[in-house]
Amino acid sequence: MPADPSARISEAWDGPSSGVICCFGFDAGGARALAEPRLSAEGAGEAWSWTHVRLGDVRALALLRAVRNLPAEALELFAASESRIQIGEEAGWMFGVLPDLERDLSGQPQGPGRLVFALDGARLLTGRLHPLLAIDDLRRAAQLGERLVTPAGAVVAHLQFYVDRIEQVIDDLAQQLAGIEDYVLTEPQNPGETGLSALRRKLARQRRELQALRSTLARALARGRRGERLLGLTDEFAELIAGVEDADRETGVLQERGRLLHEEVDTLINSATNRSMRALTIVSTLLIPPTLVTGAFGMNLKGIPFENSSGGFAAVVVLCAIVVGGALFVLRRLGM
Repeated sequence: MPADPSARISEAWDGPSSGVICCFGFDAGGARALAEPRLSAEGAGEAWSWTHVRLGDVRALALLRAVRNLPAEALELFAASESRIQIGEEAGWMFGVLPDLERDLSGQPQGPGRLVFALDGARLLTGRLHPLLAIDDLRRAAQLGERLVTPAGAVVAHLQFYVDRIEQVIDDLAQQLAGIEDYVLTEPQNPGETGLSALRRKLARQRRELQALRSTLARALARGRRGERLLGLTDEFAELIAGVEDADRETGVLQERGRLLHEEVDTLINSATNRSMRALTIVSTLLIPPTLVTGAFGMNLKGIPFENSSGGFAAVVVLCAIVVGGALFVLRRLGM
């Protein structure tokens, strides 16, 4: 009888250099770190196992190809750079792509990320291309002994961590928006330099993620209510949808505030432009009469007044001043 391919891969396990980020075994007492990934359905004393891999490593993909009964569609999600949030089920496995937040070395969110997962009753396989926040939160929770009864429960916990992280991001964006509001309402000299456009772009990006997750969970919940198995996640998905909808509503409120603030900024910019144009109009209007006077006296013709007078220049200057003063008086009377 041929050997179990997952066992052959297990023999070559050499820690982080193999593309495996972490692996845990779970039982009634909690989680414990495994010395090597356990990819078979039969655990050695554990109720189920979790293996988390780095998708950029070809050895991690070889490890996943050795998993028995893993559907080809699930394996394709691990191998391809799929960005569409989705959940599917086939042959006793549930698999798909879930949202997460990429992070930098300091642990700060850097934008949307993707986590690929596949699970059955005894195994949870996850993979990511870049470091992610929510899945790292789940890993730390496992290391601290949090009880995760089933692989499906771990996926739910990951989504709850994701929603918590999104709410933190939304709170940060709300504080930034409040600061921009305070700045704009002081009628600053440069209302266009507020950073509002970048903040609105971040809000739109986060809301797209939340709406995509809500739609995916709603479709999965509808399938579960029609009698499809979904590994007992129907009730958990209903609670998650409520949390995602709350975050989506809050993001929508911030988007509306950002839109109104953008209109306020446009109003301030238009007002500043109008003031500048008004000043230029007044200056141009005041300079038109002196231009006509100097043009008339500048003609090289005989009979021009003060042609031979030594005080002609002073007289023309006085005349220009009188004309400008008269034009200014008329403009003031007109309310300009």
